[in-house]
Amino acid sequence: MSTMVGIPVKNSALWLPKFLEELENLEDVSRVVWIYGKSRDQTLEIIQGWSENTKHEVELYLEPPMKAHTAHQIGPVYGELQEIMTEGDETHFLLIDCDVMRFPPNLITHLKEQDKDIIAPYVWEDGFMPPKFFDTYCFRYEGGRFHPFDPPNPGKPFQLDSVGTCYLAKREAFAFTPYGERPHRSFCHAAKEMGFKVWADPTIDIYHLDVQRLGIQRIYPEALEGLPPDMTPYIKNDGTFVSLEQMAIDMLYALIWKEVR
Repeated sequence: MSTMVGIPVKNSALWLPKFLEELENLEDVSRVVWIYGKSRDQTLEIIQGWSENTKHEVELYLEPPMKAHTAHQIGPVYGELQEIMTEGDETHFLLIDCDVMRFPPNLITHLKEQDKDIIAPYVWEDGFMPPKFFDTYCFRYEGGRFHPFDPPNPGKPFQLDSVGTCYLAKREAFAFTPYGERPHRSFCHAAKEMGFKVWADPTIDIYHLDVQRLGIQRIYPEALEGLPPDMTPYIKNDGTFVSLEQMAIDMLYALIWKEVR
């Protein structure tokens, strides 16, 4: 059983080196497929340099034309990954965002052992004791976005409404389920309507840059050095999230500040 890894990427030079360190160690990979959107930073150069030295087979495609790299218009990017997969013979597809900063080498093999149609690892924010599960693209069953919760049974997979950021899907579940305007949510709901089930696995962890409290400082502390003291963290000290709009503004501000200072 082989696995195609799909990664959309754009304006990600700040965290790509750390992500690539983790990706290099990932096991059970037949090929790594990048969908690249035109960037204002060194994203393309970093990927090309890594591609020349990695143990993985690498394919790089341009983002479908006339499509913005935003939450509501990125569906065609995933559609492109689906078309690429149908041309190969992989049995599984791993989608992973390039701002996932930590994931184990056996991520794919562990998720495959669960034998689920679509399954995501647990995405953690480590600013809490005990840690809580957070992710901008995961919905608890009958729950809400940005809502922390503990697994119903910490030792067993359980069903969710929707997963994203990182998930493993069987070929038939990924390649032939349409993406919609709200990509991951629409995809998961369409998959469920087609008879597939969506799961989360609390026994394996990854850490997502967007949802670690002050995560960007922990990984690249120089990126935000000198920013105004009132800059909003991604997760407030009381454990609540800032708005999605504010989070996006903060990320953009950090990137601009790194370029101009």
